[in-house]
Amino acid sequence: MQYKYELKKLPKSQVEISVTIFHDELKPFIEKATQKLSEQTKIDGFRPGKVPLEILKKRVGEMKILEEAATLAVEKSYVEIATKEKLEPLGSPKIDLEKLAPNNDFSYKATINLIPEVKIGDYKSVKIKEKEIKVSEEDINKIIEEVRNQKATEVLENKTVAKGDRVEIDFDIFRDNVPIDGGAQKKYPLVVGTGQFIPGFEDNLIGLKTNEEKEFELKFPEKYHNVNLAGKPAKFKVKVLAVYKRTLPELNDEFAKSLGIETLNKLKEQIHHNVEHEEHHKEEERVEIEMLEKLIDKSQFGEIPDVLINSEVNKMLQELESNIARQGLKFDDYLKHLNKTTEQMKLEFVPQAIKRVKGALLTRAIFLKEKMEIPENEVDKEIEAAGKMYQQYPDMLKNLQTPEYRDYISNMIGNRKVMDFLKAICVERTNPEHKH
Repeated sequence: MQYKYELKKLPKSQVEISVTIFHDELKPFIEKATQKLSEQTKIDGFRPGKVPLEILKKRVGEMKILEEAATLAVEKSYVEIATKEKLEPLGSPKIDLEKLAPNNDFSYKATINLIPEVKIGDYKSVKIKEKEIKVSEEDINKIIEEVRNQKATEVLENKTVAKGDRVEIDFDIFRDNVPIDGGAQKKYPLVVGTGQFIPGFEDNLIGLKTNEEKEFELKFPEKYHNVNLAGKPAKFKVKVLAVYKRTLPELNDEFAKSLGIETLNKLKEQIHHNVEHEEHHKEEERVEIEMLEKLIDKSQFGEIPDVLINSEVNKMLQELESNIARQGLKFDDYLKHLNKTTEQMKLEFVPQAIKRVKGALLTRAIFLKEKMEIPENEVDKEIEAAGKMYQQYPDMLKNLQTPEYRDYISNMIGNRKVMDFLKAICVERTNPEHKH
């Protein structure tokens, strides 16, 4: 296939290729386009795929055939040029048809986002010290108390509120005698003494009786999540609707048995193991983040295309929306609470998105540099394991068989291999069982 082209570098890791395909070179593509359109066009007296060119021209128009031929010519020439120039495109190119007319050369421009160049920093100069994991008796007791509270029995009583009771209350919050937005609640359940409210609120409930009302003033903490209230005084009006005396189960072997574990000692051992496992997982995540950030600082990156940053920002926004939904909240209400728009949130995400993109680019570059491989059987094993988890969900099982999911698993395995490789070099282990 004969054509000429010019390659021009643009900012932000983009290139523009101007291509001219000579008229005679278009003939095979016109034949393929004619065949394709002939198969798609019903014309009386002709079988699909057997319509002569001149008759097809009259039915669909010569330009329609030329446009189809141009699409086929672009696909072939673009791939050839990208391969010859050793370009690493990000997604599909933007194609602009410059000149397309009968009996003329065909010209187009392809604008391509490239995977930015990465100059990897020295792995061995990055050193991370793993923190030692210690689970205290206090940590275990705290969890046991949380479980005891979940198992507490409650009895409605005509009594004054004491620490440990569960109450139902109506309350209103005022600033300068004006009700604050979202500051009124009805039949709100609260276990007194758990520190669910700002300091002083729960203390003011102690000693009140059912149907008793009270007004008091408190100052919101300086670091309160709502910046409009942080550090400011407010007036609270509270009415106690009901008081429930709570009785916690005794801490003994019977309590452990109610949780499916033989003895109290074995329950403590199980909690110790679970907490230790969770803390190891958190520490492993911290190590990976710190290690990658240090290596990013030591590496050099070409200009990052906007398409990569925007994609990562949108991904971060989706993650936030999912987290908010899991808490039973509406994302619009969350934004209203922060007094921010979606666009403002996106702008705030940009610095972190750039860091995440750099981390992904660096991981990919190390994978290629170290000539790592992902055997197909490893991908198969991961998909098989996922299949066992989703046996009751036919729609999910279908997704596991798609090429997209296979690519996702392959990328996940590749990232894991790179992380294990880097941690073996960069991390000073203090927890022997976590050596790689």
